[in-house]
Amino acid sequence: MDEREKAIREALKVIPEMKTRFGVKRNAQENDPLMFVGVTETAAIKDVAPLVEQYFGKAYKPPGETAFLMNLFDHFVKEVGGVRREQTLFRKEIGKGLNLFCAFWPWASDPTKTSVRIGLLCAEEDEERALAKTLKDAFR
Repeated sequence: MDEREKAIREALKVIPEMKTRFGVKRNAQENDPLMFVGVTETAAIKDVAPLVEQYFGKAYKPPGETAFLMNLFDHFVKEVGGVRREQTLFRKEIGKGLNLFCAFWPWASDPTKTSVRIGLLCAEEDEERALAKTLKDAFR
């Protein structure tokens, strides 16, 4: 196991901790091997955020801050599909072109729910395929 994989696995320890401590439930319909998608009560996010900070560092884009320029010019933010004012985005740089992210996305359709997404962004397709094999089930 190389250092990058070790760093990724260490950060992903946040997933079972979120499930156990805060009742984050995995969305079983998510099939991307390098993505965890879960749902929790919006009220729990105030407690989940400090836990995520322990693994990812301070929020890259905190909730309540505008993200207009980030959405236009920030490559990382564009890679995750953009971010809105009410959303929170964390970033953990693993290596050149290799980033873990965690995002809290409040539901517009049900303000009592928030999606928690943890994913791996790879600049290189070959690296992404290799990591999908070696990290099999690490995002569950």
